[in-house]
Amino acid sequence: MAPRVVTMKDVALRAGVSTATVSNVLTGRKAVRPELRELVQKAVEELDYRTDPAASFLRSGRSRIIAAVVPSLENPFFASILATIERLSQQDGYELIVASSEESPAIERARIRSLVQWKPAGFVVLPNSADLPGREDIEAAGIPLIVADREPEGPACDLVAIDNFGAGAAVGRHLMDLGHRSLAVCAPFLAVRNIQERIAGVAQVAAEVGASLVQIETGSGGTLGVLPDSAEASLSGVTAVIALTNTTTLQILAALTRAGRSVPGNVSLVGFDDYPWMLVARPSVTAVRQPVGAMGGSIWARLQERIGGASDPPSRRTHTAELILRESTAPPSGGVPVRPRSRRAAISES
Repeated sequence: MAPRVVTMKDVALRAGVSTATVSNVLTGRKAVRPELRELVQKAVEELDYRTDPAASFLRSGRSRIIAAVVPSLENPFFASILATIERLSQQDGYELIVASSEESPAIERARIRSLVQWKPAGFVVLPNSADLPGREDIEAAGIPLIVADREPEGPACDLVAIDNFGAGAAVGRHLMDLGHRSLAVCAPFLAVRNIQERIAGVAQVAAEVGASLVQIETGSGGTLGVLPDSAEASLSGVTAVIALTNTTTLQILAALTRAGRSVPGNVSLVGFDDYPWMLVARPSVTAVRQPVGAMGGSIWARLQERIGGASDPPSRRTHTAELILRESTAPPSGGVPVRPRSRRAAISES
C-alpha cells in the first residue's frame, strides 16, 4: 500500500494550531506570531510535510514556484548563490526550480521558455551573455525578474552584483605595489559585462604606472582544458596573472605547471572566487572572495518585494568583495619582498 499523504490538517493537529495558521506560515500571506511559526515549522519537519504547488496554485491563484536559470550547475559560485536562494525561498513557502543553460545562449532561451510555462511567481537569471535571450518571454508573462552577477544590455532591470570594477582595481593595485609591470587577465569569454568591468578596473591601475596588460580568452575547454596556443604564448611574457573566474584559476595553474613556471617564483597568480582548495594548495592562492551568501539574500529580498507588488524603478544592489592575500603573489623575480600589513584587503565600499 502507498504511504498515507500528510495533509495540512495533520500539521495543524501536531502543532496545536488552526489550518489557517499553518497556511499563513507556509505561504507568508499573513504575519504569524514567532512562537506559533516555530510550532508549525517543527511539525512540518517532524511529519515531513510537503506542499503541493499545483494544488496551492489552483486554490489561491498564486504560484509558489520560483524559477532560476544559471550558466552551469557545476560551477561552485552559481551553486552557492542558488543554495542561499533555495533556503530562503523554502522558509517563505516557495519551491525553487533550477535549470542550467550550459553556457549556451540558445539553451538559455529554451530553458527560460520552458520554465515560463510553469507560471512561476518569480524568476532569477544569471545570464550567459549581455543579450539575455528569453528576457522578453519573462516580461511578457508579467513575471518579476531579478538578474544577478552579469548585467544585460538593454533596459534597466533589477540587478544584484558586486563592484566588479573596484574588485579589478584592488587586485591591480596589489600587484602594482608588489612591483609587477607586466600582467595578464584571463577569462573563458571576455565579452561578458562583469568580466569587462573587472578588466577595466585592472587596466585603470595599470595605466597609472605604465604597466602592460594582456587580455587572454581561455575558452570553455573545461576546468583543466588546454589553453589555445596564442594564450599559452601570451602567458610566457608576464610576471603576474589574474584569473577572472574560479574555473580559470585552475586552468591557468595547470598551464603554468605544464610550462614549468613556478608560482610565485616565476609568476604571481590571483584567482576570482575563494574556495577551500585555494587555502590548502601549495602555494595557497590569493583570491577575490565574493559574498555569495549576501548576494543570494539580496536576490531573494528584492524578488519578494516584486512578488509583493513593488513597482518602484529597477534597482542595482552592489555588494563588497574582499581580496584575500596568500602565498601565490609576491614581488617579481629580483624584486624586494613586500609583506602586507593585513592578510585581507577590502575591495570596495557597498
